[in-house]
Amino acid sequence: MKKLIAVLAGATLLIFAAVAYAHGPGWFGKDQVCPVYGEKLPMKGPGYHGHGPGKRDMLDQKFLDSTADLRRELHNKKFEFFEAQRNPDTPPDTIADLKDDIRQLRLQIREKAKGRTFGRPGRYGCM
Repeated sequence: MKKLIAVLAGATLLIFAAVAYAHGPGWFGKDQVCPVYGEKLPMKGPGYHGHGPGKRDMLDQKFLDSTADLRRELHNKKFEFFEAQRNPDTPPDTIADLKDDIRQLRLQIREKAKGRTFGRPGRYGCM
């Protein structure tokens, strides 16, 4: 029984060592050179053990600032739609009009986002 526990403990240590080795240097808080921008950026975000600001966040913020009014109006229309749907006395034409308004607002927001990668060609980090 003691040999089995010793073997399992050794195997666990080997697994942890392999995972640490696979991550390589620079994974825990170091700055790395970003291949997209060619400059030293804090590599933080999902997959990089942190959520710090970077150039991507600045581009995202510009998009959010430019669409603030549209997103606010979309939120209000969605609220009206759900309230109208909840009320049994609401005519179906009103619900259809609200659906159409929501669809148009979403299309306007997507149109503003068209062609933007928000600073990254991939999903995580800067890659």
